Amino acid sequence: MTVEKDNVRILDIRGRICPMTFIYTKLSLEEMNKGEILEVLVDYPAAVENVPYSCKRQDLAEIVGVEEIDTPKKYWKIILEKI
Repeated sequence: MTVEKDNVRILDIRGRICPMTFIYTKLSLEEMNKGEILEVLVDYPAAVENVPYSCKRQDLAEIVGVEEIDTPKKYWKIILEKI
């Protein structure tokens, strides 16, 4: 599910596993303009490395940061800037 808030798109793909985490991220980035920010929410540990690596490798986005959100159901926020 993609939501836009304060010119930042939020893609919540918690519950999805690789390679679908990257596919959903790629599809969202392809709809965006250069310089726009996408925050990807994932709870699958492998996606924390795979999504940024694949985005960088395919020249889709720069990695702005990765934040671990420590809640009872831990998840991560991957922040990407479309290139």
